[in-house]
Amino acid sequence: MGRLQGRLITGLPATRVKLRAGIALVRISFQIYKSPKQALKALLLLIRQRKRIHGNSRDHKIVRANDRYYWSIYTPGFPSDGFNAVIEREIRSAFHSSDAAIPLQTLILSISSRCHYHCEHCFEGDNLNAAEHLTYEALSRVVDDAVQNGIRHMQLGGGEPMLRFDDMIRLMKQANGTIDFWLSTSGYGLTPELAKTLRKSGLTGVTISLDHWDENLHNQFRHHTKAYQWALKAVKNCNDAGIITNLTICITRAMANAKDLMKYMELARRREVQFVRFLEARKVGNYAGKDIMLRTHEQEAVTAFYLKLNSEKRYNAYPIIQYPGYHQRKLGCYGAGNRYLHIDARGNYHGCPFCRGAVGNIEAMSLREAMGLLQEKGCHLFQTNHHV
Repeated sequence: MGRLQGRLITGLPATRVKLRAGIALVRISFQIYKSPKQALKALLLLIRQRKRIHGNSRDHKIVRANDRYYWSIYTPGFPSDGFNAVIEREIRSAFHSSDAAIPLQTLILSISSRCHYHCEHCFEGDNLNAAEHLTYEALSRVVDDAVQNGIRHMQLGGGEPMLRFDDMIRLMKQANGTIDFWLSTSGYGLTPELAKTLRKSGLTGVTISLDHWDENLHNQFRHHTKAYQWALKAVKNCNDAGIITNLTICITRAMANAKDLMKYMELARRREVQFVRFLEARKVGNYAGKDIMLRTHEQEAVTAFYLKLNSEKRYNAYPIIQYPGYHQRKLGCYGAGNRYLHIDARGNYHGCPFCRGAVGNIEAMSLREAMGLLQEKGCHLFQTNHHV
Protein backbone atom coordinates (compact mmCIF):
# COMPACT_ATOMS: atom_id res chain seq x y z
CA MET A 1 0.00 0.00 0.00
CA GLY A 2 1.34 3.42 -0.97
CA ARG A 3 0.17 6.97 -1.61
CA LEU A 4 -3.59 7.34 -2.05
CA GLN A 5 -4.42 6.24 -5.57
CA GLY A 6 -7.36 8.57 -5.74
CA ARG A 7 -8.73 11.76 -7.19
CA LEU A 8 -11.92 13.69 -7.74
CA ILE A 9 -13.68 12.49 -10.86
CA THR A 10 -16.26 14.53 -12.75
CA GLY A 11 -18.09 14.62 -16.07
CA LEU A 12 -18.59 11.43 -18.07
CA PRO A 13 -16.46 9.22 -15.76
CA ALA A 14 -18.58 10.28 -12.79
CA THR A 15 -21.77 9.64 -14.78
CA ARG A 16 -20.60 6.13 -15.55
CA VAL A 17 -19.95 5.43 -11.87
CA LYS A 18 -23.39 6.75 -10.91
CA LEU A 19 -24.96 4.52 -13.56
CA ARG A 20 -23.16 1.48 -12.18
CA ALA A 21 -24.30 2.37 -8.66
CA GLY A 22 -27.88 2.80 -9.90
CA ILE A 23 -27.82 -0.64 -11.49
CA ALA A 24 -26.51 -2.08 -8.22
CA LEU A 25 -29.35 -0.37 -6.35
CA VAL A 26 -31.98 -1.90 -8.63
CA ARG A 27 -30.34 -5.33 -8.36
CA ILE A 28 -30.31 -5.16 -4.56
CA SER A 29 -33.94 -4.05 -4.48
CA PHE A 30 -34.95 -6.93 -6.75
CA GLN A 31 -33.11 -9.39 -4.50
CA ILE A 32 -35.13 -8.09 -1.54
CA TYR A 33 -38.60 -7.88 -3.09
CA LYS A 34 -38.35 -10.16 -6.17
CA SER A 35 -40.35 -7.58 -8.12
CA PRO A 36 -39.14 -5.34 -10.98
CA LYS A 37 -41.91 -2.88 -10.13
CA GLN A 38 -40.78 -2.61 -6.50
CA ALA A 39 -37.14 -2.33 -7.59
CA LEU A 40 -37.98 0.62 -9.85
CA LYS A 41 -40.08 2.17 -7.10
CA ALA A 42 -37.10 1.97 -4.72
CA LEU A 43 -34.86 3.74 -7.24
CA LEU A 44 -37.42 6.49 -7.75
CA LEU A 45 -37.84 6.94 -3.99
CA LEU A 46 -34.12 7.39 -3.46
CA ILE A 47 -33.87 9.79 -6.42
CA ARG A 48 -36.75 11.78 -4.95
CA GLN A 49 -34.94 11.84 -1.61
CA ARG A 50 -31.86 13.26 -3.24
CA LYS A 51 -33.88 15.96 -5.03
CA ARG A 52 -35.57 16.94 -1.77
CA ILE A 53 -32.11 17.58 -0.36
CA HIS A 54 -30.33 19.14 -3.33
CA GLY A 55 -33.09 20.41 -5.60
CA ASN A 56 -32.13 20.13 -9.27
CA SER A 57 -28.39 20.51 -8.69
CA ARG A 58 -26.24 17.53 -9.57
CA ASP A 59 -23.36 15.80 -7.85
CA HIS A 60 -20.52 16.71 -10.19
CA LYS A 61 -17.81 15.18 -8.03
CA ILE A 62 -17.05 11.70 -6.75
CA VAL A 63 -13.91 10.66 -4.87
CA ARG A 64 -12.07 7.75 -6.40
CA ALA A 65 -9.91 6.23 -3.66
CA ASN A 66 -7.85 3.19 -4.52
CA ASP A 67 -10.37 0.78 -6.05
CA ARG A 68 -13.61 2.35 -4.75
CA TYR A 69 -15.80 5.43 -5.20
CA TYR A 70 -17.10 7.69 -2.44
CA TRP A 71 -19.87 10.29 -2.43
CA SER A 72 -19.73 10.77 1.32
CA ILE A 73 -17.61 10.22 4.41
CA TYR A 74 -20.61 8.48 5.99
CA THR A 75 -21.04 5.62 3.53
CA PRO A 76 -18.79 2.68 2.58
CA GLY A 77 -17.20 2.93 -0.84
CA PHE A 78 -18.71 1.48 -4.02
CA PRO A 79 -18.43 -1.31 -5.00
CA SER A 80 -18.26 -3.24 -1.72
CA ASP A 81 -20.33 -5.47 0.54
CA GLY A 82 -20.57 -2.56 2.96
CA PHE A 83 -22.05 -0.30 0.29
CA ASN A 84 -24.57 -2.98 -0.66
CA ALA A 85 -25.58 -3.43 2.99
CA VAL A 86 -26.18 0.32 3.44
CA ILE A 87 -28.25 0.46 0.24
CA GLU A 88 -30.34 -2.48 1.43
CA ARG A 89 -30.91 -0.66 4.70
CA GLU A 90 -32.08 2.46 2.86
CA ILE A 91 -34.39 0.47 0.59
CA ARG A 92 -36.03 -1.32 3.52
CA SER A 93 -36.43 2.01 5.31
CA ALA A 94 -37.87 3.61 2.17
CA PHE A 95 -40.69 1.08 2.11
CA HIS A 96 -41.39 1.61 5.83
CA SER A 97 -40.39 -1.95 6.56
CA SER A 98 -41.33 -3.21 10.01
CA ASP A 99 -38.27 -5.45 9.98
CA ALA A 100 -36.67 -4.94 13.41
CA ALA A 101 -33.35 -6.23 12.06
CA ILE A 102 -32.67 -3.08 10.00
CA PRO A 103 -29.20 -2.10 11.29
CA LEU A 104 -27.62 1.21 12.09
CA GLN A 105 -25.54 2.63 9.28
CA THR A 106 -22.86 4.21 11.49
CA LEU A 107 -21.56 3.90 15.05
CA ILE A 108 -19.62 6.86 16.46
CA LEU A 109 -17.38 5.54 19.24
CA SER A 110 -15.25 7.73 21.52
CA ILE A 111 -12.42 5.43 22.58
CA SER A 112 -10.36 7.87 24.64
CA SER A 113 -10.97 10.24 27.56
CA ARG A 114 -7.60 11.92 27.11
CA CYS A 115 -6.44 14.82 24.94
CA HIS A 116 -3.48 17.21 24.92
CA TYR A 117 -5.62 20.07 23.59
CA HIS A 118 -8.20 22.26 25.32
CA CYS A 119 -10.45 23.11 22.40
CA GLU A 120 -13.08 25.81 22.84
CA HIS A 121 -15.87 23.74 21.31
CA CYS A 122 -15.08 20.18 22.49
CA PHE A 123 -18.30 18.16 22.85
CA GLU A 124 -16.47 15.70 25.15
CA GLY A 125 -15.22 18.48 27.43
CA ASP A 126 -17.14 17.04 30.40
CA ASN A 127 -15.56 13.61 29.93
CA LEU A 128 -11.90 14.49 29.41
CA ASN A 129 -9.66 13.16 32.13
CA ALA A 130 -6.09 12.08 32.79
CA ALA A 131 -7.22 8.44 32.89
CA GLU A 132 -9.28 6.32 30.52
CA HIS A 133 -12.82 5.42 31.56
CA LEU A 134 -13.26 2.51 29.12
CA THR A 135 -11.10 -0.60 29.17
CA TYR A 136 -10.00 -2.30 25.99
CA GLU A 137 -12.26 -5.24 26.88
CA ALA A 138 -15.28 -2.91 27.04
CA LEU A 139 -14.43 -1.38 23.66
CA SER A 140 -13.91 -4.85 22.20
CA ARG A 141 -17.41 -5.88 23.29
CA VAL A 142 -18.81 -2.81 21.53
CA VAL A 143 -17.08 -3.76 18.27
CA ASP A 144 -18.37 -7.33 18.57
CA ASP A 145 -21.88 -5.95 19.17
CA ALA A 146 -21.55 -3.70 16.12
CA VAL A 147 -20.44 -6.55 13.87
CA GLN A 148 -23.27 -8.79 15.09
CA ASN A 149 -25.77 -5.99 14.42
CA GLY A 150 -24.62 -5.50 10.84
CA ILE A 151 -23.03 -2.06 11.24
CA ARG A 152 -20.75 -1.32 8.28
CA HIS A 153 -19.32 2.09 9.14
CA MET A 154 -17.62 3.19 12.37
CA GLN A 155 -16.03 6.48 13.40
CA LEU A 156 -13.39 6.20 16.14
CA GLY A 157 -12.87 9.39 18.11
CA GLY A 158 -12.18 10.77 21.57
CA GLY A 159 -10.72 12.77 23.24
CA GLU A 160 -7.73 12.03 21.09
CA PRO A 161 -7.91 8.42 19.83
CA MET A 162 -4.25 8.47 18.78
CA LEU A 163 -3.46 8.25 22.51
CA ARG A 164 -4.88 4.70 22.39
CA PHE A 165 -3.16 3.74 19.17
CA ASP A 166 -2.45 0.09 19.99
CA ASP A 167 -6.01 -0.49 21.22
CA MET A 168 -7.37 1.18 18.09
CA ILE A 169 -5.36 -1.12 15.84
CA ARG A 170 -6.64 -4.19 17.71
CA LEU A 171 -10.25 -2.99 17.43
CA MET A 172 -10.00 -2.50 13.67
CA LYS A 173 -8.41 -5.90 13.13
CA GLN A 174 -11.13 -7.46 15.29
CA ALA A 175 -13.81 -6.46 12.77
CA ASN A 176 -12.00 -8.58 10.14
CA GLY A 177 -12.76 -6.27 7.21
CA THR A 178 -16.55 -6.10 7.76
CA ILE A 179 -16.55 -2.43 8.84
CA ASP A 180 -15.27 0.71 7.13
CA PHE A 181 -13.34 2.51 9.88
CA TRP A 182 -12.77 6.26 9.98
CA LEU A 183 -10.56 8.00 12.53
CA SER A 184 -11.55 11.40 14.00
CA THR A 185 -8.39 13.14 15.23
CA SER A 186 -6.69 16.48 15.74
CA GLY A 187 -3.72 15.02 13.87
CA TYR A 188 -1.72 14.82 17.09
CA GLY A 189 1.20 12.41 16.73
CA LEU A 190 0.00 10.99 13.41
CA THR A 191 3.42 10.26 11.94
CA PRO A 192 4.13 8.66 8.53
CA GLU A 193 4.87 5.33 10.22
CA LEU A 194 1.65 5.32 12.24
CA ALA A 195 -0.37 6.32 9.18
CA LYS A 196 0.99 3.30 7.30
CA THR A 197 0.11 1.02 10.23
CA LEU A 198 -3.44 2.44 10.33
CA ARG A 199 -3.91 1.78 6.63
CA LYS A 200 -2.57 -1.78 6.85
CA SER A 201 -4.90 -2.44 9.80
CA GLY A 202 -8.00 -1.47 7.83
CA LEU A 203 -8.50 2.30 8.21
CA THR A 204 -10.47 3.72 5.29
CA GLY A 205 -10.43 7.42 6.06
CA VAL A 206 -9.35 10.05 8.55
CA THR A 207 -11.23 13.14 9.69
CA ILE A 208 -8.76 15.77 10.85
CA SER A 209 -9.93 18.80 12.80
CA LEU A 210 -8.84 22.16 11.35
CA ASP A 211 -10.98 25.06 12.48
CA HIS A 212 -9.41 27.93 10.57
CA TRP A 213 -7.26 28.60 7.53
CA ASP A 214 -5.12 30.93 9.66
CA GLU A 215 -2.48 29.12 11.72
CA ASN A 216 -2.59 31.45 14.72
CA LEU A 217 -6.38 31.48 14.95
CA HIS A 218 -6.58 27.69 14.75
CA ASN A 219 -3.95 27.33 17.46
CA GLN A 220 -5.82 29.79 19.67
CA PHE A 221 -9.05 27.84 19.17
CA ARG A 222 -7.29 24.63 20.15
CA HIS A 223 -5.14 26.21 22.88
CA HIS A 224 -1.99 24.58 21.51
CA THR A 225 0.85 26.20 19.57
CA LYS A 226 1.46 23.18 17.32
CA ALA A 227 -2.14 22.21 16.52
CA TYR A 228 -2.13 23.68 12.99
CA GLN A 229 1.14 22.09 11.88
CA TRP A 230 0.21 18.71 13.34
CA ALA A 231 -3.10 18.78 11.47
CA LEU A 232 -1.48 19.54 8.11
CA LYS A 233 1.30 17.01 8.65
CA ALA A 234 -1.37 14.40 9.42
CA VAL A 235 -3.10 15.22 6.12
CA LYS A 236 0.11 14.64 4.18
CA ASN A 237 1.01 11.49 6.06
CA CYS A 238 -2.44 9.97 5.52
CA ASN A 239 -2.50 10.87 1.82
CA ASP A 240 0.93 9.27 1.46
CA ALA A 241 -0.28 6.13 3.26
CA GLY A 242 -3.35 5.68 1.05
CA ILE A 243 -5.97 6.93 3.56
CA ILE A 244 -8.86 9.17 2.44
CA THR A 245 -8.56 12.61 4.05
CA ASN A 246 -11.39 14.79 5.35
CA LEU A 247 -10.91 18.13 7.06
CA THR A 248 -13.61 19.06 9.56
CA ILE A 249 -14.28 22.60 10.74
CA CYS A 250 -16.50 23.92 13.52
CA ILE A 251 -17.94 26.99 11.81
CA THR A 252 -18.23 29.83 14.28
CA ARG A 253 -20.07 33.08 13.63
CA ALA A 254 -16.76 34.71 12.67
CA MET A 255 -16.12 32.02 10.01
CA ALA A 256 -19.64 31.97 8.54
CA ASN A 257 -18.85 34.02 5.45
CA ALA A 258 -17.84 33.22 1.88
CA LYS A 259 -14.44 34.97 2.10
CA ASP A 260 -13.10 32.92 5.02
CA LEU A 261 -14.69 29.69 3.82
CA MET A 262 -13.11 30.14 0.38
CA LYS A 263 -9.67 30.60 1.95
CA TYR A 264 -10.27 27.41 3.91
CA MET A 265 -11.28 25.49 0.78
CA GLU A 266 -8.23 26.82 -1.09
CA LEU A 267 -6.04 25.42 1.68
CA ALA A 268 -7.84 22.07 1.52
CA ARG A 269 -7.44 21.92 -2.28
CA ARG A 270 -3.72 22.68 -2.13
CA ARG A 271 -3.25 19.94 0.47
CA GLU A 272 -5.06 17.42 -1.80
CA VAL A 273 -7.86 16.78 0.70
CA GLN A 274 -10.80 14.82 -0.71
CA PHE A 275 -13.61 15.91 1.65
CA VAL A 276 -14.36 18.86 3.93
CA ARG A 277 -17.06 18.70 6.61
CA PHE A 278 -18.86 21.81 7.88
CA LEU A 279 -20.08 21.43 11.47
CA GLU A 280 -22.06 24.10 13.28
CA ALA A 281 -21.30 25.03 16.89
CA ARG A 282 -23.69 23.38 19.36
CA LYS A 283 -24.41 24.11 23.03
CA VAL A 284 -22.77 20.97 24.39
CA GLY A 285 -19.52 20.18 26.17
CA ASN A 286 -17.36 23.30 26.50
CA TYR A 287 -19.99 25.36 24.64
CA ALA A 288 -22.85 24.37 26.97
CA GLY A 289 -24.98 27.38 27.95
CA LYS A 290 -23.16 29.77 25.60
CA ASP A 291 -24.64 31.93 22.84
CA ILE A 292 -22.67 30.41 19.98
CA MET A 293 -25.14 28.88 17.50
CA LEU A 294 -25.23 30.30 13.99
CA ARG A 295 -27.99 32.81 13.34
CA THR A 296 -30.29 32.58 10.32
CA HIS A 297 -28.26 34.89 8.06
CA GLU A 298 -25.07 33.00 8.92
CA GLN A 299 -26.69 29.63 8.19
CA GLU A 300 -27.86 31.03 4.86
CA ALA A 301 -24.38 32.26 4.00
CA VAL A 302 -22.82 28.86 4.74
CA THR A 303 -25.59 27.05 2.84
CA ALA A 304 -25.15 29.21 -0.27
CA PHE A 305 -21.39 28.60 -0.21
CA TYR A 306 -21.85 24.85 0.27
CA LEU A 307 -24.27 24.51 -2.63
CA LYS A 308 -22.10 26.62 -4.93
CA LEU A 309 -18.87 24.72 -4.25
CA ASN A 310 -20.49 21.30 -4.60
CA SER A 311 -22.62 21.95 -7.69
CA GLU A 312 -20.90 24.49 -9.96
CA LYS A 313 -18.43 23.01 -12.41
CA ARG A 314 -15.87 25.78 -11.95
CA TYR A 315 -15.25 24.35 -8.47
CA ASN A 316 -14.72 20.75 -9.60
CA ALA A 317 -11.13 20.78 -8.35
CA TYR A 318 -12.19 21.51 -4.77
CA PRO A 319 -12.99 18.87 -2.15
CA ILE A 320 -16.55 17.62 -1.72
CA ILE A 321 -18.22 19.45 1.17
CA GLN A 322 -20.35 17.56 3.69
CA TYR A 323 -22.75 19.81 5.66
CA PRO A 324 -24.97 17.84 8.08
CA GLY A 325 -26.75 20.95 9.40
CA TYR A 326 -28.13 21.71 5.95
CA HIS A 327 -29.65 18.24 5.59
CA GLN A 328 -31.03 18.27 9.13
CA ARG A 329 -32.92 21.50 8.50
CA LYS A 330 -34.27 20.14 5.20
CA LEU A 331 -35.21 16.60 6.19
CA GLY A 332 -34.66 16.14 9.91
CA CYS A 333 -32.07 14.29 11.98
CA TYR A 334 -30.66 10.98 10.77
CA GLY A 335 -29.15 10.08 14.16
CA ALA A 336 -30.89 9.25 17.43
CA GLY A 337 -30.58 5.49 16.92
CA ASN A 338 -31.90 5.69 13.37
CA ARG A 339 -28.93 5.72 11.00
CA TYR A 340 -26.35 6.38 13.69
CA LEU A 341 -25.72 6.89 17.40
CA HIS A 342 -22.83 7.93 19.63
CA ILE A 343 -21.08 6.18 22.51
CA ASP A 344 -19.12 8.70 24.57
CA ALA A 345 -15.80 8.27 26.36
CA ARG A 346 -17.58 6.98 29.48
CA GLY A 347 -19.57 4.38 27.54
CA ASN A 348 -22.88 6.27 27.56
CA TYR A 349 -25.28 6.05 24.60
CA HIS A 350 -26.36 9.35 22.97
CA GLY A 351 -28.29 10.26 19.84
CA CYS A 352 -25.17 11.89 18.40
CA PRO A 353 -22.10 13.74 19.73
CA PHE A 354 -24.13 16.98 19.83
CA CYS A 355 -27.42 15.55 21.09
CA ARG A 356 -26.63 14.79 24.71
CA GLY A 357 -28.78 12.89 27.16
CA ALA A 358 -27.67 9.34 27.84
CA VAL A 359 -30.22 6.52 27.66
CA GLY A 360 -27.87 3.93 29.17
CA ASN A 361 -24.32 2.61 29.31
CA ILE A 362 -22.50 -0.15 27.44
CA GLU A 363 -21.86 -1.99 30.70
CA ALA A 364 -25.57 -2.58 31.26
CA MET A 365 -27.25 -2.17 27.87
CA SER A 366 -26.82 -3.68 24.41
CA LEU A 367 -26.54 -1.69 21.22
CA ARG A 368 -29.93 -2.95 20.06
CA GLU A 369 -31.61 -1.82 23.29
CA ALA A 370 -30.01 1.61 23.05
CA MET A 371 -31.17 2.00 19.45
CA GLY A 372 -34.77 1.44 20.48
CA LEU A 373 -34.63 3.92 23.36
CA LEU A 374 -32.92 6.60 21.27
CA GLN A 375 -35.46 6.19 18.46
CA GLU A 376 -38.23 6.77 20.99
CA LYS A 377 -36.45 9.81 22.44
CA GLY A 378 -35.54 11.41 19.11
CA CYS A 379 -33.37 14.47 18.47
CA HIS A 380 -33.67 17.57 20.68
CA LEU A 381 -33.15 19.99 17.76
CA PHE A 382 -34.65 18.32 14.69
CA GLN A 383 -37.41 15.84 13.99
CA THR A 384 -35.87 12.42 13.46
CA ASN A 385 -36.05 11.21 9.85
CA HIS A 386 -36.79 7.48 9.94
CA HIS A 387 -37.76 7.04 6.30
CA VAL A 388 -36.81 8.26 2.86
